[in-house]
Amino acid sequence: ARRRRTTRRTPARAATRIMFATHTSQISALRAAPAKTRATTKARAATAQAAAVQASKIRIRLRSFETNHMQSACDKILEAAKATEARVSGPVPLPTKRRIFCVLRSPHVNKDSREHFETRTHHRLIDVHQPTAQTIDALMALELPSGVDVEIKL
Repeated sequence: ARRRRTTRRTPARAATRIMFATHTSQISALRAAPAKTRATTKARAATAQAAAVQASKIRIRLRSFETNHMQSACDKILEAAKATEARVSGPVPLPTKRRIFCVLRSPHVNKDSREHFETRTHHRLIDVHQPTAQTIDALMALELPSGVDVEIKL
């Protein structure tokens, strides 16, 4: 009779491989780096600060049951961001989530007779690249429709 293998790949082993891969990439990056001097360290710090300023962005996620409210909120956000000369990407439509509820039509009899109700949650994503203080102030001062949920990440 054949024996089955009892060993399985566990999450711990997968995590070890990920950590090892991260570790080897760090080692190869260190080997490729030139010798450190004060001038190169200052230049790297200056480029890192410039990259941090350029890479800063505001990510806005919108959620709503109504597409009309969502569209008007997107238009207001885009208008405010473009007025302050910030680059905008979006609105990107994300997948719509559907929640379906099955309800008996009659409380005591006729179990075969049912109704289905659904709620659709529409999602949009807007990225504002290189925002200024004026951009943030303009976005905070916006009055959006009441049916739109807004999440802002800096």
